[in-house]
Amino acid sequence: MLRGVLAPAEAELCANYAVMQTGVPGYFTREDSLGSQGRYADTLGECLLLRLLPLMERVADGPLHPCYSYLRVYMPGAELPRHLDRPSCEISTSLTLGFDAACPWTLGIQSEGEDLELPLGPGDMLAYRGADLPHWRGRFDGRYWVQLFLHYVRADGQFAEYRFDGRERIGPFDPSRQTRRFDAAHATGAGATGEGA
Repeated sequence: MLRGVLAPAEAELCANYAVMQTGVPGYFTREDSLGSQGRYADTLGECLLLRLLPLMERVADGPLHPCYSYLRVYMPGAELPRHLDRPSCEISTSLTLGFDAACPWTLGIQSEGEDLELPLGPGDMLAYRGADLPHWRGRFDGRYWVQLFLHYVRADGQFAEYRFDGRERIGPFDPSRQTRRFDAAHATGAGATGEGA
């Protein structure tokens, strides 16, 4: 767990940005099964994906390729089932930007056979192997919770081909004008459910 990756004022700015975007029709994709709204490759998220790459290379102890970011706003009653992520999430991060809740909403992760429940405050980030370690969240009882997921692959590893998540470049992605190299079945992988926790 990495505390204070973003300064409090930075995290608050990012959270306010995300919450304001919930009022823009069509900006986020509704994720009714999770009780959330999310956006693949949001501009702010992609900037942070690149900004935090040097830190993540130190954490991973080697060179990484950035894959993609995913910005998510969880709403009251949200819940995330235990799951594994797809290959583009070999090295994942879950970065808390802000929330309106009485207490921290823990992120569950299985590590070395043990289930851990980790509290992340604004600006705190958990780095983990998203494709290997099951992770989840229980029921959310607050008003909103803003989380940013940043995903990387090892530059010299088995998933290096997933660089940029099959896109031409890092940056905002418009599926009506741009393509990803992987089809849905190839990109999803067995047991993967989505974009992060």
